[in-house]
Amino acid sequence: MVAYEDFDISFIMENYRIQKDAKIRILPADEKIIDRLRRIANVLLLNASFIDNPGLLNGKIGIAIFFYHYSRYTKNKIYEDYAGELVDEIYLEINTSTPVNFENGLTGIGWGIEYLVKNKFVQADTDEALADIDSAIYRRRINSPVLINTGNDLFGYGFYHIARILGHEIDDNDLNTLIKKYHLIFLTDECESLLEQKSYSRFNIESLTINSVNSFLWFLLEIQKLKIFPVKVERIFRSVPEYLEKEIQKSSDNAGRALLLRLVEKSMETVKDNTVRDLLKSIIEKVNGGEVHKDLPDEKDVSDFIKNTWQQLVYSPYITYGQGMVFQFDEIFSIIDDEDNWNERLENLNKENLGLTGLAGLALGLLRAHVSSIALAKEESSGFASHS
Repeated sequence: MVAYEDFDISFIMENYRIQKDAKIRILPADEKIIDRLRRIANVLLLNASFIDNPGLLNGKIGIAIFFYHYSRYTKNKIYEDYAGELVDEIYLEINTSTPVNFENGLTGIGWGIEYLVKNKFVQADTDEALADIDSAIYRRRINSPVLINTGNDLFGYGFYHIARILGHEIDDNDLNTLIKKYHLIFLTDECESLLEQKSYSRFNIESLTINSVNSFLWFLLEIQKLKIFPVKVERIFRSVPEYLEKEIQKSSDNAGRALLLRLVEKSMETVKDNTVRDLLKSIIEKVNGGEVHKDLPDEKDVSDFIKNTWQQLVYSPYITYGQGMVFQFDEIFSIIDDEDNWNERLENLNKENLGLTGLAGLALGLLRAHVSSIALAKEESSGFASHS
């Protein structure tokens, strides 16, 4: 991997000039964030095309999502064009050996395309654009004895097929809608098999980690909203507290625990079984999650910040910006902005840590924090003016 300082500085200065000309209103306290974002963007510009992972969390589609957001913020079309090039590369690179998992494979790529279209970054009919990915995912699914490969996998099939039906017209007289619902019915059955019957144990998977548990819980909440298999979903929820009790107590994954607590709170609002609801309530009462760290922040807090960022992206609407973990952002940014830390981050760059679980996730988190601070400042300014 290469740092931007190794390349022609005129290209970097041109990016800087365009951003300055965009006349974005900035606050003095945020100038360092803007500078750090620009430097991260330049590193990603020079490196993203060289990685061979097309996926969402660790690869190109996740990096493209950051650049689309960054282009919209800076009003700099260079970043939008580059994001489009990454998406084009992804379609060229997909082949029969591309995995199906959410982190690195087809379900995450398809989810990412749906996200870009729904957020109006690109224009496309996803029923057409994702037709080949739909077929490939279906073939993999019917030939897979279990839909996760490890106990740490996210339930990618669930994320993908929920994304394929939400945001589209749901018409039970339409064949396309019926096909999408058929996939979700099958996946609900798979959830029952995995969570109630522990079918994963037959495939050398000893247990499910907090990452897997969160993804299954999110899927069940979404299926419940769609009113698909309501009786079965209610029954599956009875097996959930067992997994929550184990993971929420033992996990050192602060961001994962904060998300789990949020999902449990949402489950309490929807589950009808009083016994299950009481069990969920008791779990929440045992754990105080998402609190501000009492110790001085360190690199682990930066990792939590990055994970919380991509969780906000994926687990909407149950966790959005401003929810999840509570951070001492100024202290965490002081670590990120430290030149020694930055140089060490550059030295340790590799194809595994450029995506949303790494540098692109860090950049997206900083961008959201910066945009949020601008919105807050405008709101406070407006309030002050109305009282003058």
